[in-house]
Amino acid sequence: MAPPLAVVTGASSGIGEAFSRQLSHQGFRVLAVARRIDRLESLEVQTEGRVIGLPQDLRQPDAAEVVARRAEELGGAELLVSNAGRGIFGPFDELDAQDARDIIQLNVTFPVELIQRLLPTMLARRRGGLIVVTSAGAHYSTPNLAVYGGTKAFLLSFTEALATELRGTGVRALALCPGPTASEFGQVAGMGELLDGAPGLMTPDQVAAAGLRAWRRGRVVHVPGGLNRVMTATMARLPRPVTRRIVSAVFQP
Repeated sequence: MAPPLAVVTGASSGIGEAFSRQLSHQGFRVLAVARRIDRLESLEVQTEGRVIGLPQDLRQPDAAEVVARRAEELGGAELLVSNAGRGIFGPFDELDAQDARDIIQLNVTFPVELIQRLLPTMLARRRGGLIVVTSAGAHYSTPNLAVYGGTKAFLLSFTEALATELRGTGVRALALCPGPTASEFGQVAGMGELLDGAPGLMTPDQVAAAGLRAWRRGRVVHVPGGLNRVMTATMARLPRPVTRRIVSAVFQP
């Protein structure tokens, strides 16, 4: 039998690349989805073909259909790591309307559509699952990342609800909520200096390894890193007006 297939989106760098590498060394074939063809080709070579690249712009309306069709050609996904995401740092009134639409498409619309397409095969097999990469920031509002933060809060709520619906099916869903991570996200979002040296900063490899452990243990929500868990739990217990003031002081442009 062919090794099980994992689909990883946003696989060309950061957390997605780390998931792709780790899964390829843990007995999975990996369908790695991203826009940067050169990065995907490098992953294919470095993993001796255990990673299979699929160049795709996930902002396109048919992206979920394209990814799901390729997964079925490879035998159907046993695991989806929904990691692709985008954010732009700055006041909402300065955010370009197309950028806002792209963030919502990439962070919300695409993963929901892809999960809808991949889930029936997992349910029919009564095994497999989903790791949806959201954010520690999904637990509270994030001024100057209003659209991004809103999409991550949606993913957290959506995945928790889905995990409850999937009880007893053999399929598990995990909302993985990383804190600060040393990846390209900060630079692309325009907040690299804010993340440099942030408390609880983790590497993509650490986040991916923690996510796989949590998923295998049947966790529904997991914040990687002890300090990040303490900080997130503390923020969740504070009155929301206090939380807003704290986060607003941190996320200053």
